[in-house]
Amino acid sequence: MRAWLLGAVAGLAAVLGTAGAASALPVSFVDGPAASAGAVALPVGSGGRLGAQAQAVDRATGGAVTRAIAAAAFSGSNGAVLTLYGVGPYSRIILIGTGAAPLDRVGLEDYGGRLARAVGEGRAEPVDVVVPEAADGVRDAAALVALGARLSSYSFPAVGVTREVSPDRRLVMRPGSGASGQGEAWTRRWQPLADGVFFARNLISTPSNIKSPQWFVDETRKAFEGLPVTITVIDEVEAARLGMGGLLGVGQGSVRPPRMMAIVYNGAGSERPLAFVGKGVTFDTGGISIKPSDGMWRMRYDMAGAAASVGAVLSAAKRGVRANVIAVVPLAENMPDGNAIRPGDVLTAFDGQTMEILNTDAEGRVILADANAWAARTFSPALIVNIATLTGAARGAVGDDYAALFARNDATASLVAAAGAAVGEATWRLPIHPSTYDDLRSDVADIRNVVEGGAPGASIGAAFLELFVPDTVEWAHLDIAPVAWRTSRAPTVPVGAVGWGVRLFDELATRAEQPSGS
Repeated sequence: MRAWLLGAVAGLAAVLGTAGAASALPVSFVDGPAASAGAVALPVGSGGRLGAQAQAVDRATGGAVTRAIAAAAFSGSNGAVLTLYGVGPYSRIILIGTGAAPLDRVGLEDYGGRLARAVGEGRAEPVDVVVPEAADGVRDAAALVALGARLSSYSFPAVGVTREVSPDRRLVMRPGSGASGQGEAWTRRWQPLADGVFFARNLISTPSNIKSPQWFVDETRKAFEGLPVTITVIDEVEAARLGMGGLLGVGQGSVRPPRMMAIVYNGAGSERPLAFVGKGVTFDTGGISIKPSDGMWRMRYDMAGAAASVGAVLSAAKRGVRANVIAVVPLAENMPDGNAIRPGDVLTAFDGQTMEILNTDAEGRVILADANAWAARTFSPALIVNIATLTGAARGAVGDDYAALFARNDATASLVAAAGAAVGEATWRLPIHPSTYDDLRSDVADIRNVVEGGAPGASIGAAFLELFVPDTVEWAHLDIAPVAWRTSRAPTVPVGAVGWGVRLFDELATRAEQPSGS
């Protein structure tokens, strides 16, 4: 029976292998006006305003587009979509509202996301895409539309289902001019970012009977094959030798042992790196402090921080960013068997600090304690950014539109918040009051992992993490429990795994780039 089960799981893993798990719309870039027949997508400004290329399409239909806009009272408000079928020589005309102002980066990506959704609802055919006007200073408008379309087209397959993607369903970007440059920008800069997001989403979406810590390691190695990175993996034996008691303690309740993994990309010589340190709990039952059964299935996403960290470095390595970036991911499964840690146990972290475990369901901070301390000592980063589905309290504090942001100082907070705002991954800074560190003191250890009874849970978790980052390293923390999994669509995000944080980290890496030749 056990052999049959292991074989079934292995077969399922092959079906869900990350190389083929997600579909994507092919895209090309072509100069010149939109096609005179077939399917086209047009931007429409406020009041039904049409740009030059859209006006040409309208003329080809004898003004039918203008009449349809008026008849449907289509205002061109940002995000509105109207599809016309069989108009003049066109099989389909997709009208996408862009509002009053030229579009910034996020607006262009959202335009592409809405476009991809509309394209997917019709028959399989090439669609000529007129690129909307971009705001001043925004480069690569057509490539950013393509990025939004690619992200929106992601899907993770149902178990045992093979999706056939028609080669006829593709996008032809019409930037008006400069198509070759836009195509190069797509290939070199933006497609690698989409690949990083897709990889993160695949990791998060994979069922946890497949997704063990070692599976995560193996999939990461496959994804980085041929890229200029160094991957270090610490198994349970080496972790014990190094004194990683937090990682071992959380993982000891599972038959699938924990791992610590680092992916190092060096694109800027001797510069101190950025370190993205993400929580990687491949499934979280809560351990002995077991969770309620309702909704527990979603705890496959409790490694979304680790997925984002790895996806961001994948993007950086593929596009050759001139910065040094590292992903450090502690990987463990939190299970409640007879060997599991108990409330009241004391664990010793990599840096020697002792931790009293009052709640085994506050396990993410415990494995990140080892990761932070080990990353700081091993790689001497300029900045550590923790990213974790850490607390339900963060969701209660900021809702589901923001990640909760904590930082050691205002400059670091502003840096991370600005990167998130630029890419549409919004953050809201929360405080850590000085008394919070006092609240963490334990009678039997240096600190305890939770404070019982009405404490500010998100701030407690953040303060715990900061204690394992030395003062010589800047530090920030993103609690992504509110934003890592969607239950409704967004323009560039389907229902399910978001891959939140890959774009923010990619932007941080871009802002850290060194000049060419330095």
